[in-house]
Amino acid sequence: MSKVNADLSELAQTAQEITVAVNSVSETKTSLMRKYQQLGVGWKDKRYEELGDIIRECVRALNDIQKNLLQSNKFILGLIKSIQEYENVNISEGNESDSSFMQRLRNGVSSLAGGERYQYCLGVLTKGHVPSDYIEIIRSRHDNADPTARRVFDGFVDKLMIQNADYPECETAHYSPISYPGHSRGVYYNAEADATNPRGAGATYFHELGHMIDHASSDFHENMSNNIDFGRALIEDGQNVLSTFNNMTSERRNNFLSVIRQDAAHSFSDLIDATTNGQLHGSYGHSRGYWQRSGNLQAEAFAHFFEASMGGGWKLQLLSNMFPTAFAMFREMLESIQPEERTRVLER
Repeated sequence: MSKVNADLSELAQTAQEITVAVNSVSETKTSLMRKYQQLGVGWKDKRYEELGDIIRECVRALNDIQKNLLQSNKFILGLIKSIQEYENVNISEGNESDSSFMQRLRNGVSSLAGGERYQYCLGVLTKGHVPSDYIEIIRSRHDNADPTARRVFDGFVDKLMIQNADYPECETAHYSPISYPGHSRGVYYNAEADATNPRGAGATYFHELGHMIDHASSDFHENMSNNIDFGRALIEDGQNVLSTFNNMTSERRNNFLSVIRQDAAHSFSDLIDATTNGQLHGSYGHSRGYWQRSGNLQAEAFAHFFEASMGGGWKLQLLSNMFPTAFAMFREMLESIQPEERTRVLER
């Protein structure tokens, strides 16, 4: 390998820059079409149609650029994987006898541009510190996940990004669907706190990445979950639960409430609160204003269902039993996702 002029830090940084460029192209295409459609509200004539032809030609050109960028990234990710396999590098441990190239390779995973720490967790490029015991937690959940959910997760690893795994605990963990100065598209959360999450270790990780997969499944144009039928099914399932609850005896109601007030029932509590307009809820939930925004119910349900499917244990049974119609539609969505065959880079 002495003749190989390659440094993993440069390769990984290049791959990340290409990903940012792809996202930028995608956002530009969406913005062009949205603004054109907005013009059509009060302006539809020959010139409007001519402008549409120009815009569609621009979008086709941007599609070609995006395709070339994705192809380039595929080769770079393949090169990174080949380098790792060739040297059989142990990323987490080093030996004094390692060659200088191997040391650079190892350092490249831990520190990219500006001395910031990056690593791959289940194949997802992650910025920030991730405790080793936490990696074992999310790996165990991945190994015990529903096969379909795991297949989808594995298929999207090179589109997923943890932008900050050291996000302050006092701030709300979230997935940012758009990039703006100082805040790139990706997940922001605290990995160390998620390791002892009362709702289930690793719950935030798979929930927020579930949001990103929902978005990525439509090539970051809109959430796959954002459809009327899914929202209607969620509300109907929630109303059925409320009706059943109202017909219970006082003792059974109290038992039911004690169950859904558990931390592990957080996702059910959130969704039942949303679908009954607060008439039934446990210990967790969003504000009324949050649920009034279009698409939020479907997006949260998708992320909750996905997190539970990724080795979430008992909560998966709870959600699938209480929201049977909506959960079946979620399963159909997962099964319909057929991401390209992707390489899981530097997964250990």
